Amino acid sequence: MITVNSVSGGKTSAYIAANYKADYNVFSLVRTSDKSCLFPDAKLRQEVSDRIGTEFIGTLEDDMIIYTIFDLEQYIGQKIDWVTGKTFDEIIVRGDKKYLPNVTQRFCTSEMKLQPLFDWWDNNLTEPVEMRIGYRANEIRRVEN
Repeated sequence: MITVNSVSGGKTSAYIAANYKADYNVFSLVRTSDKSCLFPDAKLRQEVSDRIGTEFIGTLEDDMIIYTIFDLEQYIGQKIDWVTGKTFDEIIVRGDKKYLPNVTQRFCTSEMKLQPLFDWWDNNLTEPVEMRIGYRANEIRRVEN
C-alpha cells in the first residue's frame, strides 16, 4: 500500500517524516493574500510560489514553518510535495460577509490543511493510501470527533 506522511512543520509530523519512511511526504501550506503578512525572504518566497504553483505572499502560521519544511526535506533526504488551497482571506468570506473561525466552527484545519491534501491525493493517486497525519497531544478530543 502507498504511504503518505502529512507534514505540517510541527514536532509530531516532523518526527513521523523523519522516522517513518513514506512513498510521499506532503505539506499543506496555509496562505494569506494580506500584504501586511509578506514573507520577509523574497528568494524563499519565490521558491514557495514555484512549489505551490501560485503566488505566495505569506502565511498566517509562524514563518518559521517555511524554513522548517525546507530543512526537514534536507534532513530526511526526500522530496516534500507542497500543496495549498484557498487563502485564509477567501475561506472566511461566506456570501457577502466575513465569518471567522471560532470554538464551534473550526473550518481552517479542514479547509486549509486537509482538503488540499485530499485534492492532491485525488489528482495524483486516487487509490487507497495509508495517510499518516500528526496531531498535537492536546488535540486528542478533536481527533476522536
